[in-house]
Amino acid sequence: MEGFSLSERWNGWTDLDVIVDAALAAVEAGPLDPLVCEVTLEWDDATTTLTSLRELRALLAAGAEPLSMDIVVAHEVQSEASLALVYNGRWLQINGAGSDWARARQAYDAAQVELALEYGITTFKLPTPPADTVTEVRRRRGVKDQDPGRDEEDARRSGPQG
Repeated sequence: MEGFSLSERWNGWTDLDVIVDAALAAVEAGPLDPLVCEVTLEWDDATTTLTSLRELRALLAAGAEPLSMDIVVAHEVQSEASLALVYNGRWLQINGAGSDWARARQAYDAAQVELALEYGITTFKLPTPPADTVTEVRRRRGVKDQDPGRDEEDARRSGPQG
């Protein structure tokens, strides 16, 4: 397989910790091992580059509020599997790519699940339909060709229909 590239944007994003959770989920699910991690944070007057999600988590826990944040987690050979999470203060863009379909797609899907959970999005499941009572009554009475509204006594009284 040639590879894949997927992307989607989440508007109105505010929670930076969830972005880190999504990156961690991608690393684990990929698996992206050996891991290459690069985090770029933009401030009013400077840019900071980190090489660990742990460092990023500690910085955010201390109250840091960057203007923008780019996280790239990838396998050592980045063309095999990579995930980028790009936050610009208004929206979050998630980009996944790679030639190793299984690992790249697993990483992308894991990150996407973490993000979806933040909004309370879950898979839609249809309710179990109620039992088919007409079929159940026919089965219990052993009636196959009788109208559902007629019982056996009515059928005997009216005799054969012609």
